[in-house]
Amino acid sequence: MLATTGTVTTFSLAGCLGGGSGDGTTIETRYMDAPGLEDYFEKHTEIFEEETGIRVEYETIGWGEAQERLLTDITSQTGPDVQEIASTWIPEQADAGGWMDLESDEVVDHIPNTEMFEDGAMDVATFQDSLVGIPWFWGPRAWQQIDEEIETGGVDGHPDDWDALVDQGQAYDGDTDLFALMGADFEPMRNFAMFLWQSGGQLLTDDNTEPAFHNEEGVRALQFYADLYTEYDVLSSETVEWGAADINGAFAGRQMASTVDALGTVSAYEDEDGHSLDDLSISAPPVGPDGDGGTFFGMELLGIHPWTDEPEAAAQWIDYLLRAEPNAEISSTVGFLPTNPDGFDTEYFDHELYESFNDEVFPVARTYPQVLGWGEIEGELNSAVAGVIQNAVTGDLEDGDIEDALEDAADVARQTL
Repeated sequence: MLATTGTVTTFSLAGCLGGGSGDGTTIETRYMDAPGLEDYFEKHTEIFEEETGIRVEYETIGWGEAQERLLTDITSQTGPDVQEIASTWIPEQADAGGWMDLESDEVVDHIPNTEMFEDGAMDVATFQDSLVGIPWFWGPRAWQQIDEEIETGGVDGHPDDWDALVDQGQAYDGDTDLFALMGADFEPMRNFAMFLWQSGGQLLTDDNTEPAFHNEEGVRALQFYADLYTEYDVLSSETVEWGAADINGAFAGRQMASTVDALGTVSAYEDEDGHSLDDLSISAPPVGPDGDGGTFFGMELLGIHPWTDEPEAAAQWIDYLLRAEPNAEISSTVGFLPTNPDGFDTEYFDHELYESFNDEVFPVARTYPQVLGWGEIEGELNSAVAGVIQNAVTGDLEDGDIEDALEDAADVARQTL
């Protein structure tokens, strides 16, 4: 799910599929908004109408009420025909009958060709053998650094593993911090998941029936996360409260030399006067002690509600949005990467840095299990991790606290699963 706070845009498509006869057909769809989307949709709804005769109208609703509103729509079988799906919402909503199987006869001939999407994207889009959404845009969290700041601080290159990260942090002699991570909202959970995968662990067992984050690998991951603040003094304690705006501002203002984050940080840097993408370099994050890699990715999808009266029109609109140019433009607008690989051949991603995201980072990018009850598990584990980190930076973390926190979260996970 996107970290930005915004609105959801509802579209009404009116017209006919073939020639704009104006038969009064109306299809509504909602999207998570971000700055620049009004211009984007004004442009592309006009193009879409010219091609198909389908007129598109839209309205907005705030992110804060989006999930509750969507569940209400699903329960009552009302609301828009097409909607953007936050990936972590899929299991609960699909189990409640909220999404059409996009491989059904009604729409399969009108949706985008799913062979173009990466396997990881399709894993998220598929729930209980049904294709519930079309991957729209996504973003893995990459190691990204301002090369000049790194060199000025007396260190060289990207850290390959945890030891190299610690060594660089302790050797760095720049005027800014070497490294920072977001620590607010659900970032503690995402950071922990990254370190867990790098430690060789996983969040749930292979069959998604039991928690697995509380074992030896999980304890090692959370201990390393805490030690970056305390034992190694690599992360500044102030970053515990940092959200997206804080990390973007600090990176764009060169108040730190490197981070692990998605494309939003890069965009913020590029938007600053006098800055260029040529200043930056991108790689997969450092691997763990046994050579495992891993980083978190978020993804947004487009789905069709099963109560739609116009499934073909809905699918045709989704197909249009997944063309290379529209897909690249929306991805660039919201600070993510296109799921259509041809989007990297457009003007919006005409820089080798974006290829680094795609070629070096996606192969080790993972996301949360598609399992019922994950939202509750995620919330509990995020609170547990945040509590450990907060106690670490205030000097209140005692021996055994990490094991106890993860075991308590695992108890909740067992009950939920």
